[in-house]
Order: sequence, then C-alpha cells, then structure tokens
Amino acid sequence: MSDAPGTPQPPVWGSPQPDNPPQAPGFPAQQGYPPQQGYPPQGAPYGYYQQPPQYAVAQPGNGLGIAGGVCGIVAVVLCWIPFVDYISIILGALAIIFGALGIRHATAHGGGGKGMAITGVVTGIVAVVITILFLAVVYTAINSVTPTLGVLGH
Repeated sequence: MSDAPGTPQPPVWGSPQPDNPPQAPGFPAQQGYPPQQGYPPQGAPYGYYQQPPQYAVAQPGNGLGIAGGVCGIVAVVLCWIPFVDYISIILGALAIIFGALGIRHATAHGGGGKGMAITGVVTGIVAVVITILFLAVVYTAINSVTPTLGVLGH
C-alpha cells in the first residue's frame, strides 16, 4: 500500500459509503439513487405504482365431456378386438351420451372441456358403427361356413 497523497484509500470496515462512486474520465457524472428505507419504497416517483399479483383463474371443469372423450377413445380401441367388441358398443353409447351432455354443459356454463366432449361424441359414433359392421361381417362369415360344415360331416 502506498501512502502517496493522490492515492485513494480503501474505505474502513463499517464506514458509510459515498453516494456517488468515482466516475471514469470522459463520461458525465451519474447521479446515484437516494437510499430507501424499508420495502416497498415509500415516496415513489410520480406514475409509479405497485401492481397487484396476477393469479391464473381456473376454468370450470367439464367432467361429463372428459368422461365422454375417454369412453369414446377406449371404445375405438376395443372395437377391433373379437369378443371384447361388445364392450365397445356400451362404451360408444356412453361416449355419445356423456359427450352430448358435456357439449351442453360447456355451452351453457363456459369453460373448457368442449373439445373433449366433441371427441367423445365423434369417437363414440365411430366405435359403434365399426363394431356393428365388424359383428355383421363375423356373423355373416360364421353363417356361410356353418352349412358347409354340415355337408362335410355327413
């Protein structure tokens, strides 16, 4: 450490700091901010105000629409499996009913779930139609094979 007269000394621990730090040569002096007591700042400048916290507002749920969508999707998956496709007729019918009630609820009360309700109606109809066609094809195939088996057996 040099004790030359032009050399600035480091501040002593616990001593107050200057409001404005020394400026670099060639730049205009900047004003420091006044010290603030406590939080939130008191005496804020004109036009400054604290905004209240923003909270997300939850939309009302649509359980019927979601139930219809889930029933319809499961019905479409099950309609291709033999001996299980009977369940898809029941699930497809439930999907159509729950989906229609879910659409009505979403239209009357607002909120989400209308898309899932529409999905339930559409997939319910598709599952019921595919299941009926699949069962008709299987029934026709079994009936066309049965008389042939009777002739071969005698």
